[in-house]
Amino acid sequence: MKLSIIVPVYKVRRHLQNCIESILLQTYTDFELILVDDGSPDNCGAICDRYAKECDKVKVIHKKNGGLSSARNAGIAVAQGEYITFVDGDDIVASGTYYYNMRILQANPDIDILEYPVNIHYESPQSHLLTFNAEKVSGNREIFIDYIKRKGYEHCYAWNKIYRADMFFFTRYPEGEVFEDLLVTPTLYENCDNVYYSDGGIYYYYAHEDGITRTYSFKSQYCLYKNKVILYKKVKEEYNLAVEANEILLGTLDTLTDLMRCSDGTKAERNKAFELLKGINIDIKTLFNMEIPNMRKLKFIPFALFGAKFHCKLIAMMHKKLC
Repeated sequence: MKLSIIVPVYKVRRHLQNCIESILLQTYTDFELILVDDGSPDNCGAICDRYAKECDKVKVIHKKNGGLSSARNAGIAVAQGEYITFVDGDDIVASGTYYYNMRILQANPDIDILEYPVNIHYESPQSHLLTFNAEKVSGNREIFIDYIKRKGYEHCYAWNKIYRADMFFFTRYPEGEVFEDLLVTPTLYENCDNVYYSDGGIYYYYAHEDGITRTYSFKSQYCLYKNKVILYKKVKEEYNLAVEANEILLGTLDTLTDLMRCSDGTKAERNKAFELLKGINIDIKTLFNMEIPNMRKLKFIPFALFGAKFHCKLIAMMHKKLC
């Protein structure tokens, strides 16, 4: 078969049937659906088994709970398709999405990654559609620079993309972490020869209250912060994209500020977080020359003058007073 669709399954009982049905009803049929029951404590495993019994396209893996990355890796290990894509167990894929985009891939076998539109926070007040103009980008360095300039790291999701299976020959998702997409997706883009931005198909991403990205703890926010620091340093030091690196840096500081507001972090953990930005700063002139709103420039004056620790403590203190 051409396409392996990997669905990590954990505590998504209320949404799993809609997810699976949206895949099985696709007009594209040359696929296998790999449902990875990541030790879900509800009856998700039984739902997966029922679909496997009814449809020979469906395969089920039952495993001990190891997290989203572990589930994706388990699916990758058994995937038989020439291409791999991911769907979260509480999301759905619009009809015709795979038919439209697999036709592009079959006509252009040199494409390593195809990214297609996504409705983010579907059916919520924050819902918005991320779309692309149909475009192919080639060359390792050119792809990554283009990815950074178009701020691809803001939509570095694993799921609204179709990958050549051999992209995962040496790459796996880091287990035991969340927000792992911010680390893995840029790496995949950096290591491929051709990327295609598709204007067809839609992935519907729901913002469920119990979703992983809704979990607010020191551990989860630290993973997000650490991966942003890694991306910043790569863009700054390896690609010399100063303007883009500074934009990532300010976003990293926002995440660090959120991290400092988490009540479950120890003093040692907080100091470890500050160490990641030790010696990193931005001067006032550079800050005020950035093409960002003036209020945002004013917000980061303490960082430019006194560094990350002072900036975060000041923002946290102001937040407490406002609350």
